[in-house]
Amino acid sequence: MRQIHYNYWDYSEPPWDRGEVPWIVRVFVRWGITIVGFLAAEWFVNEVFYDSDRFIIDGIEALLLAAAIYVVVRAVVRPVLLLMTCPLQLITLGLFVFVVNALIVLLVEQLSDWWSIKFVIEGFWPAFIGALVISLVSFVISRFLRRNPFLPRLR
Repeated sequence: MRQIHYNYWDYSEPPWDRGEVPWIVRVFVRWGITIVGFLAAEWFVNEVFYDSDRFIIDGIEALLLAAAIYVVVRAVVRPVLLLMTCPLQLITLGLFVFVVNALIVLLVEQLSDWWSIKFVIEGFWPAFIGALVISLVSFVISRFLRRNPFLPRLR
C-alpha cells in the first residue's frame, strides 16, 4: 500500500517542482505563471469589468518587472500579513485573504511607482479584482502543471 502512495506522488508532481530541480527554476516557473496572471488581470479589469483603464501595465518591461516584484513581495510580505490578520481570517472564514492579496497588488503598484515602472492601478477595487484574477489564473495553471489528469485514480 505504501508503494502505491509513493508512486502516485512521484508521477503526479511536475518535473519542475521535484526536489532535484534547482530552486531558481521553480522561481522562474512561478514568475511565468504570474506574468500570465497579470496579463489576464489587465484584460479582465480593463475590458470586462470597467470601461476605462484602471489596471495599466505599459509595456513588456513593466510587465516583467511588476511580476518579479509581485513574486518577491508575495513570498516575503504575504505570510506576515496573513499572520497579522489571523483573527479577521477566522471571523470571515478565510475570505479576508482576498483583501490581503489586493493589498499586495497595491504594494507592488506603490513599489513600481517608486522605481519608475509603468504599472498603475486606479483604486482598491481594480486591485481587488485584479488580485482575484491573478489568483485564479495562478491556481488553474498550477493545477494543470501539478497533476497529471490522465493518471488512473487511486483508491
